[in-house]
Amino acid sequence: NRPVSTVSTSENQSTVTNILVDDKPLTVSDLVPVLEATVEVTDWYSLGLTLGLPNHQLDTIRRDGYDEADRKRKMILKWMDTGVASWSSLVEALKSPLINKNGVAEQITKDHPRI
Repeated sequence: NRPVSTVSTSENQSTVTNILVDDKPLTVSDLVPVLEATVEVTDWYSLGLTLGLPNHQLDTIRRDGYDEADRKRKMILKWMDTGVASWSSLVEALKSPLINKNGVAEQITKDHPRI
């Protein structure tokens, strides 16, 4: 269980808040909630890289996918197959400079807290 830190800054003060995000492994039964949570993420390839999927797997998905939505779905499923997929790792990926979807990450922390 890894805390995900968020930093908020006011004029001369910054505070760090630890938000514990659910880090149980995600499975195919979590596919729809993950797709719904990441609807604002359009660059599925970069998200896949950030989640740790290798280029050759993403290239296969790009080649074999019907359209962008299908490619994103296949990428999420491939990530779930790794056994390391979790809401917390998704939040970390969304906050990365490459993806930069902090608002999406914050919403996931609210919707999927560690219980």
